Amino acid sequence: MTYKITASNISCDGCVDTIKTELKKISGVESVEVNKATQEITVSSTTSKEHIVARLNEIGYPVQN
Repeated sequence: MTYKITASNISCDGCVDTIKTELKKISGVESVEVNKATQEITVSSTTSKEHIVARLNEIGYPVQN
């Protein structure tokens, strides 16, 4: 599955790197792309969207509905 998620607090390249690093640690995550300008994260994964959203919230990038 491919998920498009909008999260807040993505303001710099360090944020992008942190998100990519942390999400790639999740079993089943195949790829992560982060658009800093739109604060959109695209994740290709076999794991649930809820698991990805929970991890983003844990690391300080709360998901917006």
